[in-house]
This record gives sequence, C-alpha cells and structure tokens, in this order.
Amino acid sequence: MNTHVMDLKARRSAISVLITRMPLLKKPRQTTQSKSLSTTEEIVVGTLTGVASTAVAHPLDTAKTRLQLGIVGKGGLGKALTNIIKKEGVRGLYRGLAAPVASAGVSCGLTFFAKSLWVKTLRSRLGYTAGQQNNCTLLGAAGALTGTSIAPVVLPTDLVKIRLQAARCKASTSALEFARGLAKREGLRAFTAGGTAGILQLASIWGVLFGGYEFLTRKITAAAGVPTGQRPGVATTIIAGSTVGVVSWSVAMPWDIIKTRMQMDPRRNPSFFGMLRGIIKSEGVAGFYRGFSAVAVRGVVSNASFFLFYEGFRGVLEEAKA
Repeated sequence: MNTHVMDLKARRSAISVLITRMPLLKKPRQTTQSKSLSTTEEIVVGTLTGVASTAVAHPLDTAKTRLQLGIVGKGGLGKALTNIIKKEGVRGLYRGLAAPVASAGVSCGLTFFAKSLWVKTLRSRLGYTAGQQNNCTLLGAAGALTGTSIAPVVLPTDLVKIRLQAARCKASTSALEFARGLAKREGLRAFTAGGTAGILQLASIWGVLFGGYEFLTRKITAAAGVPTGQRPGVATTIIAGSTVGVVSWSVAMPWDIIKTRMQMDPRRNPSFFGMLRGIIKSEGVAGFYRGFSAVAVRGVVSNASFFLFYEGFRGVLEEAKA
C-alpha cells in the first residue's frame, strides 16, 4: 500500500515537472518587474500597435466584410479569399487599407489615452490605493467606456473602409478620394450611418479585450509561477490575445453585422431597431453570425498580433527607460 502511494506521488511529481517545463508555460526571459507607462508613452505604443496589427489583418477584414454583405457568393473564408484574388488579384485584399491604417494609428493612440484616463477615473471613484492592482472587471469597464469614447473617430473611417472593400471601383482609388466623393454625393451625414450599432460594437470589443486579456494573462502566468506584475511571455500573449479576440467578436458580431449593413446602404437600412427586427425575422439569430469563420480567424490573427506588437513595443520602451 505504501509503495503504491509513493509510486503515485512520484508520478504526480514527474507530471508537475513536465508541465512546468513545457515551452508554452516557461517563464519569460525578462526578469525585471513591469513598470507603468506614462499617458504619452501609452499613446505612442498604442499608435504603433494599431498601425502594425491592422495592416496584418486587413486581408481577412476584406473577406469578412464581403461575406457579411453577401457579395462573394456562397462559401466560407477560404472561398472568399480565393474569389477576391482570382477576380482582383492580391491587391484586392488590400482595398481600402489606407483608411483603417490611418484610423488605427489615431484611434489606437486615442484608445490607450482614453483607457488611461478611464482607469484613473474608475480607480479614484472606487477608492483604489496607489499600489493596488487593477481589478479585471475595472479594466473591462474602462475598455467599454474607451470604445464608446473613440467611436466618433473610428466609425467614419470604418464606413469609408467598408464602402471601398465592397466597391467595384478602381483598386487605385484612394480612401481620401473616395471620402470626398461620398461627402459630395450623400453629404457629411453619411459618415454617421450605423452609429448606435458601432458604439455597441466598440464598447463590446474593447471591454472584452482589455478585461479578458488581463484576466487570462494573470491566470496563465500565475499557473506558470511567474511573479506578479511581470509582463507575459510570447506564448502567453498569443494564447490570451487570440482567445479574447474570438470571444470579443462573438459578443460584438450582431452589432457589427447591423453596423456594416447600415454603413453600406443607409437609405435601405436607416434604422438600428428596424435592422435588428428584420434580421431576426428573415434570417434568425444565425443571421447575426454570417461570415463568422472569417471573423473568428481575423480575431485570432488581429488580436494575437495586436497584443504581440503591444507587448513588444512596450518592452522596447521600458528597456530604453531602464
């Protein structure tokens, strides 16, 4: 009996050692504690992160938009990408890239600025002490408020991007040229289409991203024995970033579908609640998840790269300050 118990203990010990030595759970090479960035530094890191991650994920975003609008025929992500390349070449995947890249640079800089302000505000209102770690719920709330705050900047450029991705105009048509033409044809009010759905989408995405990412990285690093306060390693960043990417879009997808259709054709789809009722009546709940395969893959690629770039740029800045 004693021999059997000792054998079980030995096996458990061996398994524990094996798990802690797995590459995904290894402690990051960096051994220094992570330092807080100033608001200006957060803006710089956020701007660089937004530009880089948006450029990486744009082809998948183009496929997502066309699947949601039903203009690439039947099939999933792979067929959508193939059809675009076949008909328009590789350049077709990057149609409308300038608008979201420019928007991402500005909006992500504003995002981290707004997040910093909302975190400070919530900490003050909730009575946090100077050295107290931010609760994940607080970060999620700050993220949702951040998404709402950046909507006036993000949504107009998002509309231009969607119209360009769906348009059959020349691939050389610039975002600025298209925006000018749109303003002449439909007026400045055209850029406000899908505003309600867009705010709900941004609040959902950023709330889940900021709260969920911090929650997962803390859980993974704690399980791996990484000291509290130390930034996560590459594997942890990829796992947490890709996971919250899929979850955030699962929550935001219904609002994104409504926003996309309203931005594409505001005259045909003028009402948020009308669109909501119409989709449920004609397509059911499944109608809110059209093109979800593209969204899920994009969520993995976009958010894994987003947080990788963020942690990378942040690490470079912290080393420069040291």
